[in-house]
Amino acid sequence: MKVILLDSIDKVGKIGSEIIVKSGYARNFLFPKSKAVLSTKKNLAIFKKQQHILKSNLDSKRLKAEFRAKAINDLGSITITVKSSIHGKLFGSIGSRDIAKLITESVGFEVHKSQIRLPNRDALKSIGEHNVCIHVYNEIYANLTVHILNSVLFQDKSKKS
Repeated sequence: MKVILLDSIDKVGKIGSEIIVKSGYARNFLFPKSKAVLSTKKNLAIFKKQQHILKSNLDSKRLKAEFRAKAINDLGSITITVKSSIHGKLFGSIGSRDIAKLITESVGFEVHKSQIRLPNRDALKSIGEHNVCIHVYNEIYANLTVHILNSVLFQDKSKKS
């Protein structure tokens, strides 16, 4: 199915591109989210008339995303205290939902869990520093350091009476 993209989409195309996609992808994703229209002569003419409006909307989204990325980068790091073993392994794990919630509380705008890119695409399971990437918009990313600390100090077993 031939469509005209109304928004830039990673690994698919840029705004205004006339591309061929599978019909299910177009019907189930692109059309409902208003990211593309069917490529016809009429739609092509309408798109050419409204192209400057769409590009200005895209520019405003990009500026907003750059502002958000700067705010997250300025945050620098967040600290999480959790229970862990003597060896530094967490009782549980820190996932993208936990990190997104802390970032949202810190910066004042919503960061969704799907925007968080964890190292090795797995939850954080040990004490220490972990570098996390946040996908803000198409090619705009922010970096953040997550410090995980132990909340319980374990006593040495030899001191028990």
